[in-house]
Amino acid sequence: MVLMRAERRRRARAARGHRWVGPARRTPARAGGTAVGALDADLLAVRSEGALRAMVADLRWSGRVQPVIGVTCLTEINEPVLAPRRVRAIVGAGTRIYYVPGEHLLRCLQGMLGRRLALPAGSVRVWWPGLTAPSDSRAHPLVLALDCESQSDMLVEFARLFDLSRPLVRGEIQVIEDARRLAEDELAQARAQNRSIETELSATLTRAQQAERALQTARLRSTSPEQSP
Repeated sequence: MVLMRAERRRRARAARGHRWVGPARRTPARAGGTAVGALDADLLAVRSEGALRAMVADLRWSGRVQPVIGVTCLTEINEPVLAPRRVRAIVGAGTRIYYVPGEHLLRCLQGMLGRRLALPAGSVRVWWPGLTAPSDSRAHPLVLALDCESQSDMLVEFARLFDLSRPLVRGEIQVIEDARRLAEDELAQARAQNRSIETELSATLTRAQQAERALQTARLRSTSPEQSP
Protein backbone atom coordinates (compact mmCIF):
# COMPACT_ATOMS: atom_id res chain seq x y z
CA MET A 1 0.00 0.00 0.00
CA VAL A 2 2.83 2.40 0.84
CA LEU A 3 4.55 1.61 -2.46
CA MET A 4 1.28 2.15 -4.33
CA ARG A 5 0.82 5.56 -2.71
CA ALA A 6 4.39 6.52 -3.58
CA GLU A 7 3.86 5.41 -7.18
CA ARG A 8 0.55 7.28 -7.34
CA ARG A 9 2.17 10.47 -6.04
CA ARG A 10 4.93 10.11 -8.64
CA ARG A 11 2.40 9.68 -11.42
CA ALA A 12 0.27 12.55 -10.12
CA ARG A 13 3.32 14.84 -10.24
CA ALA A 14 4.00 13.64 -13.76
CA ALA A 15 0.37 14.22 -14.72
CA ARG A 16 0.52 17.77 -13.37
CA GLY A 17 3.62 18.29 -15.43
CA HIS A 18 1.84 16.89 -18.51
CA ARG A 19 -1.09 15.19 -17.45
CA TRP A 20 -23.76 21.79 3.53
CA VAL A 21 -25.24 24.82 4.18
CA GLY A 22 -27.12 26.84 1.58
CA PRO A 23 -28.92 25.74 -1.57
CA ALA A 24 -26.90 24.18 -4.35
CA ARG A 25 -27.80 24.45 -8.01
CA ARG A 26 -29.88 21.36 -8.71
CA THR A 27 -28.75 20.68 -12.28
CA PRO A 28 -25.84 22.14 -14.23
CA ALA A 29 -26.40 24.08 -17.43
CA ARG A 30 -26.96 21.82 -20.43
CA ALA A 31 -25.61 22.53 -23.89
CA GLY A 32 -28.42 21.93 -26.36
CA GLY A 33 -30.37 20.05 -23.73
CA THR A 34 -28.84 16.63 -24.50
CA ALA A 35 -25.05 17.02 -24.50
CA VAL A 36 -24.83 16.32 -20.78
CA GLY A 37 -26.98 13.32 -20.07
CA ALA A 38 -27.30 10.80 -17.29
CA LEU A 39 -25.19 7.75 -18.13
CA ASP A 40 -26.94 6.13 -15.20
CA ALA A 41 -28.40 7.35 -11.93
CA ASP A 42 -24.97 8.31 -10.61
CA LEU A 43 -23.16 9.81 -13.59
CA LEU A 44 -23.41 12.81 -15.94
CA ALA A 45 -21.78 11.95 -19.25
CA VAL A 46 -19.91 14.75 -21.03
CA ARG A 47 -19.79 14.04 -24.76
CA SER A 48 -19.34 17.43 -26.45
CA GLU A 49 -17.33 20.63 -26.06
CA GLY A 50 -20.52 22.48 -25.20
CA ALA A 51 -21.21 20.03 -22.39
CA LEU A 52 -17.62 20.39 -21.26
CA ARG A 53 -17.96 24.17 -21.07
CA ALA A 54 -21.11 23.70 -18.98
CA MET A 55 -19.18 21.38 -16.67
CA VAL A 56 -16.34 23.91 -16.28
CA ALA A 57 -18.88 26.65 -15.55
CA ASP A 58 -20.27 24.41 -12.83
CA LEU A 59 -16.78 23.88 -11.40
CA ARG A 60 -16.09 27.62 -11.31
CA TRP A 61 -19.52 28.67 -10.06
CA SER A 62 -18.98 30.85 -6.98
CA GLY A 63 -22.22 29.64 -5.40
CA ARG A 64 -21.24 25.98 -5.45
CA VAL A 65 -21.21 24.39 -1.98
CA GLN A 66 -20.76 20.73 -2.88
CA PRO A 67 -17.72 18.96 -4.35
CA VAL A 68 -17.77 17.85 -7.96
CA ILE A 69 -16.19 14.58 -9.07
CA GLY A 70 -14.61 13.95 -12.47
CA VAL A 71 -14.28 10.38 -13.70
CA THR A 72 -12.52 9.14 -16.84
CA CYS A 73 -12.24 5.77 -18.50
CA LEU A 74 -9.29 3.47 -18.94
CA THR A 75 -7.83 3.48 -22.44
CA GLU A 76 -8.19 -0.31 -22.66
CA ILE A 77 -11.92 -0.38 -21.93
CA ASN A 78 -14.68 2.12 -22.54
CA GLU A 79 -15.94 2.09 -18.94
CA PRO A 80 -15.48 4.44 -15.96
CA VAL A 81 -12.23 3.81 -14.11
CA LEU A 82 -14.26 3.45 -10.88
CA ALA A 83 -17.78 2.09 -10.54
CA PRO A 84 -20.10 5.14 -10.24
CA ARG A 85 -22.28 3.57 -7.51
CA ARG A 86 -19.19 2.94 -5.37
CA VAL A 87 -17.99 6.51 -5.88
CA ARG A 88 -21.49 7.71 -4.96
CA ALA A 89 -21.37 5.73 -1.73
CA ILE A 90 -18.27 7.72 -0.74
CA VAL A 91 -19.19 11.25 -1.87
CA GLY A 92 -22.88 11.29 -0.95
CA ALA A 93 -26.12 12.02 -2.76
CA GLY A 94 -25.64 15.76 -3.26
CA THR A 95 -22.42 15.54 -5.26
CA ARG A 96 -22.41 15.68 -9.06
CA ILE A 97 -20.22 13.11 -10.80
CA TYR A 98 -19.14 13.91 -14.36
CA TYR A 99 -17.91 11.23 -16.74
CA VAL A 100 -15.51 12.53 -19.42
CA PRO A 101 -14.61 9.56 -21.63
CA GLY A 102 -12.90 11.18 -24.63
CA GLU A 103 -9.19 12.04 -24.97
CA HIS A 104 -10.08 15.11 -27.02
CA LEU A 105 -12.41 16.42 -24.33
CA LEU A 106 -9.79 15.75 -21.64
CA ARG A 107 -7.27 17.82 -23.60
CA CYS A 108 -9.87 20.58 -23.91
CA LEU A 109 -10.51 20.40 -20.18
CA GLN A 110 -6.78 20.77 -19.53
CA GLY A 111 -6.79 23.87 -21.71
CA MET A 112 -9.66 25.33 -19.68
CA LEU A 113 -8.42 24.44 -16.18
CA GLY A 114 -4.65 24.23 -16.67
CA ARG A 115 -2.47 21.16 -16.25
CA ARG A 116 -2.38 21.26 -12.44
CA LEU A 117 -6.16 20.96 -12.10
CA ALA A 118 -6.92 18.86 -15.17
CA LEU A 119 -8.28 15.32 -15.36
CA PRO A 120 -5.87 12.89 -17.08
CA ALA A 121 -7.14 9.70 -18.68
CA GLY A 122 -7.44 6.83 -16.24
CA SER A 123 -8.06 9.05 -13.22
CA VAL A 124 -10.66 10.42 -10.83
CA ARG A 125 -10.53 13.95 -9.38
CA VAL A 126 -12.31 15.90 -6.66
CA TRP A 127 -12.91 19.61 -7.25
CA TRP A 128 -14.00 21.29 -4.04
CA PRO A 129 -15.88 24.62 -4.01
CA GLY A 130 -13.82 27.75 -4.53
CA LEU A 131 -11.94 26.45 -7.58
CA THR A 132 -9.91 29.15 -9.33
CA ALA A 133 -6.93 29.17 -11.70
CA PRO A 134 -4.38 29.70 -8.87
CA SER A 135 -5.93 26.96 -6.69
CA ASP A 136 -3.55 24.53 -5.04
CA SER A 137 -3.91 21.22 -6.88
CA ARG A 138 -3.38 19.36 -3.59
CA ALA A 139 -6.67 20.81 -2.34
CA HIS A 140 -8.45 19.14 -5.29
CA PRO A 141 -6.96 15.63 -5.15
CA LEU A 142 -6.30 13.44 -8.16
CA VAL A 143 -6.25 9.63 -8.03
CA LEU A 144 -4.61 7.78 -10.92
CA ALA A 145 -5.23 4.15 -11.76
CA LEU A 146 -2.14 1.97 -11.37
CA ASP A 147 -1.42 -1.17 -13.34
CA CYS A 148 -0.53 -3.09 -10.17
CA GLU A 149 -3.68 -2.38 -8.15
CA SER A 150 -7.28 -3.44 -8.16
CA GLN A 151 -10.26 -1.12 -8.48
CA SER A 152 -10.98 -1.74 -4.79
CA ASP A 153 -7.51 -0.45 -3.83
CA MET A 154 -7.99 2.63 -6.01
CA LEU A 155 -11.38 3.19 -4.39
CA VAL A 156 -9.80 3.03 -0.92
CA GLU A 157 -7.25 5.67 -1.95
CA PHE A 158 -9.98 7.85 -3.43
CA ALA A 159 -12.01 7.62 -0.21
CA ARG A 160 -8.93 8.49 1.86
CA LEU A 161 -8.05 11.57 -0.21
CA PHE A 162 -11.68 12.66 -0.42
CA ASP A 163 -11.98 12.69 3.37
CA LEU A 164 -8.58 14.29 3.99
CA SER A 165 -9.22 17.05 1.46
CA ARG A 166 -12.55 18.19 2.93
CA PRO A 167 -12.21 21.96 3.52
CA LEU A 168 -12.71 21.71 7.30
CA VAL A 169 -10.31 18.78 7.59
CA ARG A 170 -7.81 20.50 5.30
CA GLY A 171 -8.00 23.60 7.48
CA GLU A 172 -7.25 21.55 10.60
CA ILE A 173 -4.38 19.81 8.83
CA GLN A 174 -3.01 23.20 7.79
CA VAL A 175 -3.10 24.39 11.42
CA ILE A 176 -1.21 21.24 12.47
CA GLU A 177 1.30 21.70 9.64
CA ASP A 178 1.85 25.35 10.58
CA ALA A 179 2.41 24.35 14.21
CA ARG A 180 4.80 21.60 13.12
CA ARG A 181 6.80 24.01 10.94
CA LEU A 182 6.93 26.54 13.80
CA ALA A 183 8.16 23.83 16.19
CA GLU A 184 10.77 22.73 13.64
CA ASP A 185 11.95 26.34 13.23
CA GLU A 186 12.19 26.81 16.99
CA LEU A 187 14.04 23.50 17.31
CA ALA A 188 16.45 24.52 14.56
CA GLN A 189 17.07 27.85 16.31
CA ALA A 190 17.61 26.07 19.65
CA ARG A 191 20.06 23.67 18.02
CA ALA A 192 21.89 26.58 16.41
CA GLN A 193 22.10 28.34 19.77
CA ASN A 194 23.34 25.12 21.39
CA ARG A 195 26.02 24.78 18.72
CA SER A 196 27.04 28.37 19.30
CA ILE A 197 27.21 27.80 23.06
CA GLU A 198 29.16 24.58 22.56
CA THR A 199 31.59 26.39 20.27
CA GLU A 200 32.05 29.18 22.80
CA LEU A 201 32.50 26.67 25.63
CA SER A 202 35.06 24.76 23.59
CA ALA A 203 36.93 27.99 22.85
CA THR A 204 36.80 28.99 26.53
CA LEU A 205 38.07 25.55 27.59
CA THR A 206 40.89 25.78 25.04
CA ARG A 207 41.92 29.19 26.35
CA ALA A 208 41.79 27.90 29.95
CA GLN A 209 43.95 24.92 29.02
CA GLN A 210 46.43 27.17 27.27
CA ALA A 211 46.54 29.46 30.31
CA GLU A 212 47.06 26.46 32.59
CA ARG A 213 49.95 25.21 30.47
CA ALA A 214 51.47 28.69 30.38
CA LEU A 215 51.21 28.93 34.16
CA GLN A 216 52.84 25.52 34.62
CA THR A 217 55.66 26.53 32.30
CA ALA A 218 56.20 29.74 34.23
CA ARG A 219 56.32 27.86 37.53
CA LEU A 220 58.84 25.38 36.16
CA ARG A 221 61.08 28.20 34.98
CA SER A 222 60.87 30.01 38.31
CA THR A 223 62.07 26.91 40.20
CA SER A 224 64.75 25.73 37.77
CA PRO A 225 68.47 25.84 39.00
CA GLU A 226 69.41 28.38 36.36
CA GLN A 227 66.94 30.84 37.84
CA SER A 228 68.20 30.39 41.49
CA PRO A 229 70.57 33.19 43.01
